[in-house]
Amino acid sequence: MNKTIILLLSIFSSISCKTSGIEILVENGVLIQNAQIISPENQTVSTDSFVAVDGDEIVYVGEERPNLKGSFTTIDAKGKYIIPGLIDSHVHVTGTDALSDEEELQNPEIVKSFREQLPKSYLYFGYTTLIDLGTAKPERLVDFQKAEIRPDLFYVGGGAVIGNGYGLSNWNDEIPNFIYQESKAYPIPEKFIKENHSPKAVAKRIARSGAIALKTYYEPGFDPTQPRFPTPSEALMEEMKTEAHKNNLVLVVHGNSLEAHQFLGKAKVDIVAHGLWNWANHRLDSTNAVPEEIKQALDVEIENKVGYMPTLQVINGLRELTDSDYLNNTELENVLPKNLIEYYKANSDVMYASVFGDAPKNIISNNFNRISNQGKINLKYMFDHGGHILFGTDTPSSPTFGNPPGYNGYLEMLEMEKAGVPLSKILAMATIENAKAFNLDQFYGTVESGKKANLLILNKNPLQDITAYNDIEQVIINGIPLDRKTFSAQKGTE
Repeated sequence: MNKTIILLLSIFSSISCKTSGIEILVENGVLIQNAQIISPENQTVSTDSFVAVDGDEIVYVGEERPNLKGSFTTIDAKGKYIIPGLIDSHVHVTGTDALSDEEELQNPEIVKSFREQLPKSYLYFGYTTLIDLGTAKPERLVDFQKAEIRPDLFYVGGGAVIGNGYGLSNWNDEIPNFIYQESKAYPIPEKFIKENHSPKAVAKRIARSGAIALKTYYEPGFDPTQPRFPTPSEALMEEMKTEAHKNNLVLVVHGNSLEAHQFLGKAKVDIVAHGLWNWANHRLDSTNAVPEEIKQALDVEIENKVGYMPTLQVINGLRELTDSDYLNNTELENVLPKNLIEYYKANSDVMYASVFGDAPKNIISNNFNRISNQGKINLKYMFDHGGHILFGTDTPSSPTFGNPPGYNGYLEMLEMEKAGVPLSKILAMATIENAKAFNLDQFYGTVESGKKANLLILNKNPLQDITAYNDIEQVIINGIPLDRKTFSAQKGTE
């Protein structure tokens, strides 16, 4: 983003951006005029303002029109609202949603069309920055990065799975960055060298890969009738945190159960990558009250300023497998290729059975509605008590068609509003607060000079109407302004 900016100020000019007489030389610029710019930090709305972009950088924001010299395009944003591009801090972009590796091999045309559409689907809903929070094989990110127009993508360099734990059971997967934990029950296979799988070695490898975070897991398992997965000890988690921070990595930990949140809150990890929906022996009742033991776990996370990702759509996405009408939602046609939607429709019963077996759909639906409500009530508790809440969707979270890329983020926002989170907070979480949590705020999260020119032009005020995020006029990605309809999957079928 290094551009030549010439500022010619008169003798009476101040250093404020409001000063007139500013001359800016641009090579390939954009000037947005008559803009209503919303600050995610303080929720102020500046009217009749100007934003100047050169290449992929914002070079001016102010109330006085700058004098641009060079080649530039002018956008009149009268009556529109300008916000920074949205950040989804929990996605997975290396597979085809709900398709196994075998199904991908059997359906190459579907995979091809999905991967071509994937970056556009996120941009269609305004997600200009993504953080892939877990791919065992970072080389599979290359397909996404090949797209000419795409969101900026950051990653965690492969999950630092606990040896023989969740994601690496029975050592079947070749995951180079697994963490070895000394255990008589789970001795490391001879083919691995222990020293290569210490927190120190793994953190260094992950940092060298260009990752911004180290992702590990506290997951004892989802089925109480099955043996527990190994989970990290307090000492091991502290060592992982120390080594992550030494290498300028954010420590993100998967966890969604009461046990996990109790452990991770006490460990003062940077971010827990899921909400606390699994209440163990507690159940949401008609009072909609948060049980005391759940409150205590959340209170520790609040006190220790642990980042909390509600990821409400994880539960809702699984529930959608029970809904025979879900795939008729016309919004899906904007984010999924037609051949994939047809495949889902033809195989929806098989997909349901692969996850839930022969369990009745109404029982599964009711249970997931209850768990979803538990997640929303916890989110409201976190907000009411000053919790550090971050925006992430875990798209896609599991083998379901219920987490469509881009649209899943919008649905997450709708759920947050239902939970009672103010619109101003939702905007902040999906922009500046995510940027700060992942040390990206030098270039992302606000509309300011010197930051990346990833912007949204909205037809509605997102501080007043949540549907503003589904009423985008233009997406400016890396300084290139494009109409939203450009990214619709339907455009490819016209």
